[in-house]
Amino acid sequence: MANFTKEDLAYPGYKHTAWPDDDPRLTGKPDSTMLNRNESYEMVYFINRYMSANNWKLKKTFQRLEAYLKDHKEKGKSHAFWRKDLAQNFKI
Repeated sequence: MANFTKEDLAYPGYKHTAWPDDDPRLTGKPDSTMLNRNESYEMVYFINRYMSANNWKLKKTFQRLEAYLKDHKEKGKSHAFWRKDLAQNFKI
């Protein structure tokens, strides 16, 4: 799996409030089906998994994915929605 961290996120203003037993790095899965694009740990986990699934490794790709997710204004969309949307619309 890609191994970027919250320090690699380019956008400011993330919350860093994951409880240890809620952190997907520890549980092995997201805590919810909805992607919270304001929580650093959820964004890092989601982007790392998506990058690994596509065998992408570059930090600039990580940050482009972050920008794509942050710049879209849809609310309350699931991990599955974002994976499908990225597959259809995101180009490296």
